[in-house]
Amino acid sequence: MSSRPEGAFDARRARRRLLRLGAVLFGLVAAAILVLIEIYGYAAVRDGWDRIAPAVTAVKWGGMIALIWQWRPFIHWVAQRQRLSTAYRNYLLAMRWRVASALVVLEILFGQNLLAHLLN
Repeated sequence: MSSRPEGAFDARRARRRLLRLGAVLFGLVAAAILVLIEIYGYAAVRDGWDRIAPAVTAVKWGGMIALIWQWRPFIHWVAQRQRLSTAYRNYLLAMRWRVASALVVLEILFGQNLLAHLLN
């Protein structure tokens, strides 16, 4: 018998759910791109991506800024929905700038293709 109250937050379960969601979303996007390449050809899909890339970058940066700007209400919503303890909620609230810097570093390295330029 577990000492954890019924319906309490389970971090391991949450990580598995997030990993599963990420894998499903990745698979759906990859499948959609492969279908588009099959229908229109690689050159047409690449030209289309080159045309919308600035808008996609603006949406990514806007989403990151909105998340960091609204961090406190977002964490309170997650804590209420997932029944997080007060200590864990406070820990997540304190992680705001670590998450912000990690998002920026990941976007610069991978989104802006800096890693490929550094390796060449």
